[in-house]
Amino acid sequence: MSKKILSGIVICFLIIFYNFETNLKKRIGFLNYDLYQNIFEEDFSTNKVAIVDIDEKSIEKIGQFPWRRDVYSTILENLNSAEVSAIAFDIFFSEEDTQNPVKIFKEFNLNSENILNSDELFLSSIKNSNVILPIVGATKEVKKNNFSPKANIITKGEDPLNYLYNYQGYISSLDKFNNAAKGLGSISIIDSEDGILRYVPLILNIDNEIIPSLSLEAVRLYNKEKSYLIQTDQSGIQLIKTRSTNFLTNENGLNFVKFKKIPTNTYLSASDIYENNFDQSNLKDKIVLIGSSAEGVFDLVKIPTGKIVPGVQVHANIIENILSNDFLKINYVTKIAENIILLISLIVILVIANYFKPIYSILNYILLIIILFSISILFYKENYFVEVYNVILFNSLLFIYLLYSRFVEENKSSIENEKKQLVLKKEREIAGEVQKKLFPIEKNIENFVYAKNVPARDVSGDYYDYIKVSDEEIYFTLADVSGKGIKAGMLMANASSVFKSFSKLKFPINQLAQNINNQVKESSYKGMFITAVIGKLNISSKEVEFVNFGHESIMCFDKIKKSFSYIKAERPPLGLLNIKDSQTIQTTNLNLKDKNIFIYTDGVTEGYIEGDNEFTVKGVEDEVLKNSSSDIKEIIDQITDKLNNREKLRDDITMMGLQ
Repeated sequence: MSKKILSGIVICFLIIFYNFETNLKKRIGFLNYDLYQNIFEEDFSTNKVAIVDIDEKSIEKIGQFPWRRDVYSTILENLNSAEVSAIAFDIFFSEEDTQNPVKIFKEFNLNSENILNSDELFLSSIKNSNVILPIVGATKEVKKNNFSPKANIITKGEDPLNYLYNYQGYISSLDKFNNAAKGLGSISIIDSEDGILRYVPLILNIDNEIIPSLSLEAVRLYNKEKSYLIQTDQSGIQLIKTRSTNFLTNENGLNFVKFKKIPTNTYLSASDIYENNFDQSNLKDKIVLIGSSAEGVFDLVKIPTGKIVPGVQVHANIIENILSNDFLKINYVTKIAENIILLISLIVILVIANYFKPIYSILNYILLIIILFSISILFYKENYFVEVYNVILFNSLLFIYLLYSRFVEENKSSIENEKKQLVLKKEREIAGEVQKKLFPIEKNIENFVYAKNVPARDVSGDYYDYIKVSDEEIYFTLADVSGKGIKAGMLMANASSVFKSFSKLKFPINQLAQNINNQVKESSYKGMFITAVIGKLNISSKEVEFVNFGHESIMCFDKIKKSFSYIKAERPPLGLLNIKDSQTIQTTNLNLKDKNIFIYTDGVTEGYIEGDNEFTVKGVEDEVLKNSSSDIKEIIDQITDKLNNREKLRDDITMMGLQ
């Protein structure tokens, strides 16, 4: 299976797995949700909600909670005087008032005819007010008191009950209070797995009845409306609305609360309302929530911003979201956006991990993470929560997998290359040993001709040879092949065999050169050529005859005058042109009396000495002059030792001298 196909399968698997709702995925998403709620926490944008708080101050002044019902009656009357729009209780009245004076008198068989009846007083206040009372769903079939929804529920499409959170039982206030109230709303909440309140059902299925939340009922009464329209299709709840307001939920009726910083003046102590010690103009036309922040009442919840707040503050946040039309949307649109972002980012990761160097892959991966966060934040600013933590997690999984696969593949390739290099190195070492055997071993003629080679690699591209063919004649050559490595060594070995064969037959220099040239031309690889000096030395006459094929100029040192002259190349390098007639090759003759001749490759003049300076022709001259009283062997050894000063040479060093 090809790497591309396997990568495509992995991407498809990740996208499919991403759409499975696991507990781990939810918890990771919650971290992202909470981060944005903390970073982008806003202030209330409306001033339409107030909270009458049963706080520590109120309990201290009025007495231990729960209070007698006439206290609530007084609070309602004072709120009505302030012309509030709606009053929502986050408190149950599911039992008769145990502190009702009438009840106490009856228990002692006393006449209670003119005694205060706190329940009746409270009931009367409810009838005269826009009051919403709470209902809470129960998982068991617990039914305390009866109720009937106060709002008309109009449904369109599928039955909403099939998609809502379902409670078989419920707890509500007494029937007489429920019947008198203008609205009944659920205060049921659904905690996340980690106990943090992030979403609240705006409508519920309680005992097979569609029940709106306390917040919805408060807004309905605030807008003086009577009905809800619920539109549903096969995917769930699509729309909840009244004549003037749309309520945004997901397919199960959940509203993801956008928690905001509640203004400090939103909270009013219940004791101040009871004592009518407040500015009534500040509450006119507002929705008033009555709940408790006192620690002993235990109505506290933890929200994504990390704060622990009274449950009544959650309702205030929901009402603020509704009235300011500032909902946090998590629905099929955000899910589609997440999948598109995931797919594109996975493809980007595929490119980054496969086509960039590892260091650049990591940098580009970090850049991608920043871009993903930026996109998610832009969505959040538009009130769409596109969860990015899991997208990053899945990208990280693919990135690690691809980097590991690349590492394994490159490591395998590296091992294979290393094996090949070991084989090639062994071959080069063998070739180098073979090449060394091509160099001459006749020490008895070093007084007349001497040469030395220092290869830069295992196989040298330079070559020299000298052969004493008679008591008076010595054939010699020094050459440099274009290129390096085994191919250069093989071409040189080929030329060497021709030189040895024809020298031993005492061929004239021009014919010897012709045969070497044509052999190099025939066996050269992709235009390779050889620069060379080919010649012979007559010991008795001290005459040297030679021809220079594109090689460095030959240095001629006059030992008497201590001066230098140079003989340039007469011919192009060997192997460039086929030579049909040896007579076209003109040789040069020179008498060596009181003279030395030095032939060298460019590895000598271009070699490095101390400070990475090139040796140059001037450097050769200086060494020859410095050692002018020495023989050619000492001069050449001195020069090659000076150049052979580092582990890796720039080029092969080869030098020959005749005297």
